[in-house]
Amino acid sequence: MENNTPRPVDPALDKVLRDSELTHVARLVWAHLHNRPSGQRKATIVRALGVDKATVYRAIKALTERGLVCDEDGVWTAIAPKEEAR
Repeated sequence: MENNTPRPVDPALDKVLRDSELTHVARLVWAHLHNRPSGQRKATIVRALGVDKATVYRAIKALTERGLVCDEDGVWTAIAPKEEAR
């Protein structure tokens, strides 16, 4: 018997994955970092995701500009997006 009950989705994850202004790689990098208990270096992200180094660097730059990742001594961590005022 199949379970068709929708599972709850992390609101931060949902918001970033639905952000059409981010590239698919930027969303992938953010989701990867979001699901890690600790941050990762850029080179580790490149190896883990199997994408080009320059592509990951551009994705990190875009995420940094939007305030979605932070760098602590070369270790990148995801930051949940801020709620918009209504």
